[in-house]
Amino acid sequence: MLVQVLIKLAALVCCYRGVAGYSQKTVEIEELLVPESPRAGQDVALTCRFHLRGHNHRLYTVNWWRGKDQFYTYKGTSADPKHAYTFRGIHVKTEQSTEESVVLRNVSEETSGVFKCEVMGEGPSFRTAVATKPMQVVVPPSSVEIRSRVIRDPPVYHVGERIHLNCTATGAKPRAVLSWDINGTPVRASEVKQVPDYEDHNGRVTSTLSLTWDAPTYFSNNLARVTCNAMVSGHASSATKDIYLNPASSAAYNHQYASAGCQLSTAWTILSLAFLLVARQVP
Repeated sequence: MLVQVLIKLAALVCCYRGVAGYSQKTVEIEELLVPESPRAGQDVALTCRFHLRGHNHRLYTVNWWRGKDQFYTYKGTSADPKHAYTFRGIHVKTEQSTEESVVLRNVSEETSGVFKCEVMGEGPSFRTAVATKPMQVVVPPSSVEIRSRVIRDPPVYHVGERIHLNCTATGAKPRAVLSWDINGTPVRASEVKQVPDYEDHNGRVTSTLSLTWDAPTYFSNNLARVTCNAMVSGHASSATKDIYLNPASSAAYNHQYASAGCQLSTAWTILSLAFLLVARQVP
């Protein structure tokens, strides 16, 4: 009878030690690094830094998911630990991936989604930790262009003439936020107007922002260097256009004896403009 009691006690002690050993084993994800808004066409590294706590606690697997799609597994106990799977927008660079990081090749807008890292310790406890982060791949504008209502080469304006420009950022996702500056100075809000966006069947947005002001405002030495800035989730694009002020009209405007209706000869205007362009090319 006594022997049976001792055997049961020994079994209980072993069981307790086993449970205690399992309970001391934990998995902690210390850091999950997923780029919030990478640019389309880039290679992107996703990193899941983890720690296995407890005596002799070894890694079983690290699994990566995009939504319901499991696209990468690292098996810590396998001689061939890396296994990658291809989905729309998901192409793993297996040779550059490790137990903590997975590299995606040439990401696109189809890559976007919620990414999950799942780390599991070795059995029999199979302790598990999970962390998630979203990623929205940015499609920059295919072009940023400044267009004028008039066709002049070079674009030359007279004092008192109204200048109309449009800046168009084509095919961005999400939409581009546009802004203007002239000679490095932001323009006044009253001088800009947002044109309605156009969105195509792929969700890419074409945005236009107009700019209107009267010469000679913003001109410096008869030059206005106009820049349109397009910002898409931290990714910047821009376009620049040089606009010239007719030197003859500027001189007439500033001359204390010039009358309101004074007009100088066409020949004088052409010579003044030619002098201005040549002077700008001289270092």
